[in-house]
Amino acid sequence: MFKQDLGFYLGHEKQNGFSGFVDENNLFLTIEIEEGIDPDRGREITFYIREKIRVIVIENLHQFDLFISNIIKEKNLPSGSSLSIGYLKGNIFYLKTVNHGKIYIRRDDKLALLVEGDKTASGFIKEEDVFVFTFSKFMNLLGGESGLSDKFDHRPISEIIDEITPELLTKDDRGTAALFLKLKSIDENQKPASSFFELPRKPQQRTLTFITVFILTLILFWSVGLGYYRRSKEINQKKINLTKELITQKLSQAAEVSFLNMSSALSLIADSKAEVKKLVGLDDQVKELEKMINDSENKILKKEEKKYTEFFDLTVDDKNAKGEKLYLDDGRLLVSDRSRGILYDLSLDKKSLDKDQSSEVKKSALISLFEDKKYFYVEGVGIYQIVDGKTKKIINDDKEWGKIIDMVVFNGNIYLLDQGKNDIYKYVKTEDGFGGGKSYFEAGQTINLSSINSFTIDGSVYLAGDSVMFKYTSGLRDGFKTNLPDENINTTKIFTSRDLEKVYVWDKSRGTIYIMGKNGDYLEQVNSKILSTGADIVVYKDSIYILQGSKIYKI
Repeated sequence: MFKQDLGFYLGHEKQNGFSGFVDENNLFLTIEIEEGIDPDRGREITFYIREKIRVIVIENLHQFDLFISNIIKEKNLPSGSSLSIGYLKGNIFYLKTVNHGKIYIRRDDKLALLVEGDKTASGFIKEEDVFVFTFSKFMNLLGGESGLSDKFDHRPISEIIDEITPELLTKDDRGTAALFLKLKSIDENQKPASSFFELPRKPQQRTLTFITVFILTLILFWSVGLGYYRRSKEINQKKINLTKELITQKLSQAAEVSFLNMSSALSLIADSKAEVKKLVGLDDQVKELEKMINDSENKILKKEEKKYTEFFDLTVDDKNAKGEKLYLDDGRLLVSDRSRGILYDLSLDKKSLDKDQSSEVKKSALISLFEDKKYFYVEGVGIYQIVDGKTKKIINDDKEWGKIIDMVVFNGNIYLLDQGKNDIYKYVKTEDGFGGGKSYFEAGQTINLSSINSFTIDGSVYLAGDSVMFKYTSGLRDGFKTNLPDENINTTKIFTSRDLEKVYVWDKSRGTIYIMGKNGDYLEQVNSKILSTGADIVVYKDSIYILQGSKIYKI
């Protein structure tokens, strides 16, 4: 039986290629695919190999060769794939390389190439043997066999990896990999003495002998226990070091790819978290690794805890004022106070405040604003308009309406989101008021809106709800694919406008606003305590305004 000292190097990730490794059940495998699969597919392949080797038995070189050949066929690896693999059976190593794969051995201070190209080999191993499973590209970056040989000096594998990493990071190491393995024998037959012989003695002698045996037994158990503790500590430290190396490289790759491919970056972060979970019972070291991952994740995701300041207090008008909803139009913020039947009109630039009061406002469920007109919706009654302090109904309740949950005014036209009837009604502005409501959706474009609870318009229509988001332009489904870093986003509100270049998604349960481009690409996120307690939010000139009670706060 042999003790394994293991280390590896992974180059920067390629978008249309993959490099990785497997260390499972005495199988040591590195894979390098120049092009033809993405990193997610590559990680799926290595996971498949790990699971496969756990359930099969390899008895000879032919079975080993067949195992690898079947993997290549089953997973349909691209023709340019290269592999470098070893399987340890007792004190025999079965070796195989494919395409640009290379396997080196370091024995008796000499480095030699064992296998390369499409070949197999097998042989007996010796204590202190070092095997390197790699590829032509890695060797070229390192300066060939002489460059690799110079790195060995009876040092632990981890020190070799530490030396080559800074050198290779300055070069084009995309898509390459290497796995280093050093073997040390463990004498399983060596056991501590445990037999004691007792000759007939006098009572006093027997008592003394018993005490002596007892003390020796205690010493024996103590030394065995201490040895076990030291061995366990050494094994655990090895696990920590290997995991830290792996996580460091994955996080480095995540940072590299995050700008162009956030989903790959998130996958690498998830892989790092999964590696830490494997370290059972190593709480102190795990906390350090978790912090390292968390810090990198926050940096990659541009996740920042933001402070907020008080912007305006409605109690300057009335000490009993309390806002419930916000609506923004061209720098003017409409705030509803249903309990007192008031709509406040606040200029965000001038901080000037006007108000309109109407008994019908007390029944309002939704509000909106456009130019000099204020609108509010009363369930079961219809839509009202306030102009110059005068209130009148402009759209009667329609028996065809189901459950109206949101209202937006864009270019003077009123849009109603009907969750109950899976529709958006568009009421076009006319000289005398508004025309009859027509479906915004083109034929065959409607979807199930039962999980939608908010929408916004900047020319296109954005819909959001529990873990779903959609975009429509001119009534047709648009190419809008989100890649938010968190799963199961429960959107409280989605917001954008013609004046904004970004889309803001508020998840009140997380106290987070996710910020995206208008094509759905994730950009950053804002976290703040006020976002968990606010009643409503809007965004104006890249600042977030939050309503809480009588106060409006600003981030």
